[in-house]
Amino acid sequence: MESQIEVTNKQFPRHKLFSRELAMLMYGFGDEMPPLPESVDVLEDILIDYINDICIQAAKVSSKPSKISVDDFKFVLRKDPKKLARIVELLAMNKEIEIARTLF
Repeated sequence: MESQIEVTNKQFPRHKLFSRELAMLMYGFGDEMPPLPESVDVLEDILIDYINDICIQAAKVSSKPSKISVDDFKFVLRKDPKKLARIVELLAMNKEIEIARTLF
């Protein structure tokens, strides 16, 4: 089944979106503080490429050409049980937070 939208993998400008968090994660996993900026940049490139790839795959399997749903991401990650379980867990936590907000 062909998707009705055309998805391209174009290069987006880097804005160091995750540099601080990645540096903390690297330190938590045994790197020195502060980690080498080149190491953080490489991990950030890998992370951004992964996120782009997952979004592109979700757009390709989406039933509506202009809208990606959570179910599309679940479908794309269905073969990775850990990631799928994490999605389900985060969605359940989000629902609980919304319910708690409405109570207060």
